[in-house]
Amino acid sequence: MTQNVSEVQAPPVPDMLKAFTGVSSQQVVDIVRSLVEKRGDLEAEVVERLTRFPMETLVGFLLGTSAAFYLAERNVNPRVKTYVDALYYISTCLSVGYADIFAQTQTGRAVATLVMTIGPSLASNSLERPGNALPASVQGQEIIVERLDAILEELRSGRS
Repeated sequence: MTQNVSEVQAPPVPDMLKAFTGVSSQQVVDIVRSLVEKRGDLEAEVVERLTRFPMETLVGFLLGTSAAFYLAERNVNPRVKTYVDALYYISTCLSVGYADIFAQTQTGRAVATLVMTIGPSLASNSLERPGNALPASVQGQEIIVERLDAILEELRSGRS
């Protein structure tokens, strides 16, 4: 008696993520899906927090990323001996990117990449008045709602 190929079932594939971390792949997928569904609310919350106190946001970002860079590079990079060395490097990444220090670890490179990507925007926002972007954001949302209401009204009048 021969088995049809379609009847043979493949053995279950082990969840390596769960084996190594205790968190299943399905849990990660569910969390990501939940975050994507809440994206609009999360974005609004992040923007509101970042624009309410721009100088404090920049200082916190600078000090936090400097600490992360220091911890990543301190025993590997001969140019990063103190926290001030890391602060010096990270502060230059906020603008011109000039320093005689270069990241040597993958974690240090990731931190530097984050700072070079987000830092200039935070630095420029730090010169704005606290909460300055909030009214503009609310005003933009009101304009969008007005346009959507006009479109809806036009669609309703077209049915009659």
